[in-house]
Amino acid sequence: MDYHKRVRAVAEKDVQNRVLGELLKIAKKYNKPVVIHSRYAWRDALSLVEEAQIEKAVFHWYTGTSSVLRDIVNDGYCISATPAVEYHEEHRRAVKEIPLDRLLLETDSPVVYRRGSEFEYEARPSDVLRSLRGAARLKGVSEVRLAEITTGNALKFFGLRD
Repeated sequence: MDYHKRVRAVAEKDVQNRVLGELLKIAKKYNKPVVIHSRYAWRDALSLVEEAQIEKAVFHWYTGTSSVLRDIVNDGYCISATPAVEYHEEHRRAVKEIPLDRLLLETDSPVVYRRGSEFEYEARPSDVLRSLRGAARLKGVSEVRLAEITTGNALKFFGLRD
């Protein structure tokens, strides 16, 4: 769900809510984890995930409020760190606040990252190292340790190990 005005010009909130609700029903039916995009729609997206009784959800590139983040954690869900952890203050705050056992790493590839007129680049899968380095600095742990933790979190999240 994306409540940015450019997205809402194409798909209003009610349409987005209805579509995500239907997708969550499918995920629940087949017991699949979900990856949630929720720009400016953090509370609504979380509410839909809760209503669908989804067991595993990751809120990717989370930039929302601390209160919704606390509810994400309390519900047993995760967030993911992207290369934006190098510069995006809201994302940095969320990564600082999330417990290590609820953190995943990603690149959002092939998104184009922009920071004003300062830089622009298209993310590649190898940029997960940027996510790792930035998150490790924020969490005050070594890159090796964070890689071990987040790999374990991903294996558990996607059901790739017991």
